[in-house]
Amino acid sequence: MSKKKVLGRGLSSFLSEGENLLSNEYNAKEDRIILPIEYLTPNPDQPRKYFNKEELQDLAETISDKGILQPLIVTKKDEKKYIIVAGERRWRAAQLAQVHDLPVIVKKLTNEEIIEIAIIENVQRSELMPLEEANGYYMLVKEYAYSHEKISKLVGKSRPHISNAIRLLSLPREVKKFIESGDLSSGHARSLLNCEDSIGLANLIVKKGLSVRQTELLAKRNKVEINKYRLFSKNNDSNKKELEDILSAHLKFKVKIVSEKNNKSGKLQILFKNNSDLQKICDILKKQF
Repeated sequence: MSKKKVLGRGLSSFLSEGENLLSNEYNAKEDRIILPIEYLTPNPDQPRKYFNKEELQDLAETISDKGILQPLIVTKKDEKKYIIVAGERRWRAAQLAQVHDLPVIVKKLTNEEIIEIAIIENVQRSELMPLEEANGYYMLVKEYAYSHEKISKLVGKSRPHISNAIRLLSLPREVKKFIESGDLSSGHARSLLNCEDSIGLANLIVKKGLSVRQTELLAKRNKVEINKYRLFSKNNDSNKKELEDILSAHLKFKVKIVSEKNNKSGKLQILFKNNSDLQKICDILKKQF
């Protein structure tokens, strides 16, 4: 069975579906040219913002040994300025390898096509972080009124995948930081979309190392059901510790539960180091009322 083509708007004429970004058909029509590396500049709308340093160094070593095997796709701004449409990773690695001239193919492209190509290149290689992918899709929606269905056909992903990716942008800033750092996977993040206390659950996921499946089960409750933990039963130590962890994760301050000898009463302690911490705790508690 032949592989399903996923590239829209005629982009398959110059992008292939495999590792080689340029099709034989396109190479036959266009000649490569060589440009000084200082003439090239990254695309400001490139969705990919993070480049792994170790991977760049590995690619730099390959470039030093084999050279640039695939030309970059660029668009011309003026005589000495060309915007990189596809191949920024190779451009960065070439700088590490101290290569001074790069093979490129100059193409006349609209801003819309530039964004399309940048997203396709990275999505096909699975090189975008979850929020980078989401921002790329959202740019097509916001700037060019793309429907989720249209983006789906463009990149070869399901429409629900596109919709859920864009919805990640609605998560609180604290949760996004965990996604950016890699502490939360895209699977974890999707599970938090309909969670009432996504920040508290995100902190718990990171602290406890919860799986995506565990996260899904907790998120379905719409909130962490604290009252389900029986604090004052005969075997309450593990439940108490679990609740302390949940409260600590939610408040971001150490919480201790101290029960009296009769196990029917006790007190809740929130530990802080200074007046600034106390003010933060007060602000958090005020928001709950």
